[in-house]
Amino acid sequence: MRVSVLSVWRARHEVVAGIDPLDVVDEAWSSMAEDGFRSKGPFLPHALVVARNKAVDALRRGEAKRHYRSLDMPLPSSGGAGAATLQDEITGSPGADVDYFRGQDQVAAIRKLALVEEAIYRAGVLTDVEREVFVAVRVHEKSRAAVGRELDPPITGQRVGQIAAQAFIKIQTFIKTYQEETQDDLGVAESAGGDT
Repeated sequence: MRVSVLSVWRARHEVVAGIDPLDVVDEAWSSMAEDGFRSKGPFLPHALVVARNKAVDALRRGEAKRHYRSLDMPLPSSGGAGAATLQDEITGSPGADVDYFRGQDQVAAIRKLALVEEAIYRAGVLTDVEREVFVAVRVHEKSRAAVGRELDPPITGQRVGQIAAQAFIKIQTFIKTYQEETQDDLGVAESAGGDT
């Protein structure tokens, strides 16, 4: 049976993909034992065919492992701990799905940032004092007491905190209202499109 395996592998004592020919013979014996050593005809030719088929299977598995190895496996040239992997050597992104959803997250964040900017500067949501306090406290990260001293007339740090909180609530309300209106517009457009 070993000769049958070696004839498939075309060399004596060759090891394919880390498999000894005797391991393939053992696999063939195990396979035949599972079937109760039944064969349609003489046993020896049957055993040789089973061993040959197991050798072909092992050869194909070895080729598959050789051509499709994991990106996480260390490269043969870099042994030891902290060895470089194929993933380290390949430039690019972790995957198209990651890039797509990262892009979607960025688009959503940019849209939200544009709404915040519109609420602060253009939409008339905040008064001049609320805008000045909110930008100083939330954007420039100044202390409330310092912002209160800079205002004319000066106010306490506690009052500055109240004004900043009030401005934040107004901005959130503006964004929520805008998003609800946008969803309502999408719902109207979808229902109008479905009727035609």
